Amino acid sequence: MWTVGLHSLAILAVLWMLVMSWTVLSWALVAIFLALAAHPLVSALEKRGMRRGVAVMGVGLLGLGLLAALVVTLVPMLLDQGRGLAQAAPDFIARLRHHPWVERMDERYDLISQASEELRRHISMAPGPLLGVVTDVLRHVLAGVTIFVLTIFFLLFGSDLFNTALQWVEPSRREHYWRMGRRMNQAVGGYVAGSFLVALIGGVFTSVMTLLLGVPYFLPLGLAMAVLGLVPFVGSFLGGLLVAGTTAASVGGRQGLIALGLFLVYQQVEGNLLQPLVQRRTLKMNPLIIALVMLVGTGLAGLIGALLSLPIAGAIQVWLEDRLARLNEQWRHQREEDGKSRLILPSPPPGPREGPRPEPAPMNH
Repeated sequence: MWTVGLHSLAILAVLWMLVMSWTVLSWALVAIFLALAAHPLVSALEKRGMRRGVAVMGVGLLGLGLLAALVVTLVPMLLDQGRGLAQAAPDFIARLRHHPWVERMDERYDLISQASEELRRHISMAPGPLLGVVTDVLRHVLAGVTIFVLTIFFLLFGSDLFNTALQWVEPSRREHYWRMGRRMNQAVGGYVAGSFLVALIGGVFTSVMTLLLGVPYFLPLGLAMAVLGLVPFVGSFLGGLLVAGTTAASVGGRQGLIALGLFLVYQQVEGNLLQPLVQRRTLKMNPLIIALVMLVGTGLAGLIGALLSLPIAGAIQVWLEDRLARLNEQWRHQREEDGKSRLILPSPPPGPREGPRPEPAPMNH
């Protein structure tokens, strides 16, 4: 009874610690996600003769340089366009009243008025007090610095930490678990890097397409498409609806239909060319499992859960496949041993031979 009680208290204490430190854990998970995305580039630099520390620092400096260029050149324009898009959103919604099916839905459920009032209320509350804005900025800066440092540490010392953890495994099983960890790293890391590349291509395509169509909010739409493109299946669909709807509301219905058509064409190119080319050796998972994993991850941790649920599920899938292969090997050996035991069993000794039975004597009446 004491053992069960102490174990239950220990489990509750661990769960309480996880809940209380969820912010830091989320930073660590995002750092692992970024480290997996940068690992193929670091490995490629290592194969060219560069030391791992130098390769990691080079990739880190490259990321910081790209982020600085983004902040200096694109962020002011992005903020202006994003603010304009947010302020124009109620007017975009009001324009939908002219469509017959929207009018019928609005008359029944009063959707347009509620959506417009909600947007205006959030936009009016967006600036907030100066102290709250400064606190939020400092919190995000701290999170960004922490995630960057953790990403560098995972790239530098992640393999050493894994090799140290293997010291707790039985020596005869260490090579097996090392190979399984390598398979997890290749599958999950390849998937994360490929997802980043495909999402970036989708964001660039969206920005260029909306710019050519005359949409004044091409940078926020491209950024939204790049972020949603990291979410399998649902994210790309939602991004397409967002792009087509914003284009139609801002520059006209004909341009919106053109944007929708171009987006559908790009989806075919992405699904039939980019995805098989970039992720041909990464995760192979049932679409139903992907949908369930995405729903559970989104319900538990929101956007971070949606981004990280599939890589975590991919690592678990590699472990389950390894476990299933070991079970099949055990079952095969067991069947072989059962067959050999049946072959070497001695045949039962023959019973006593019975002679012909004598005929019964005739009875005298």
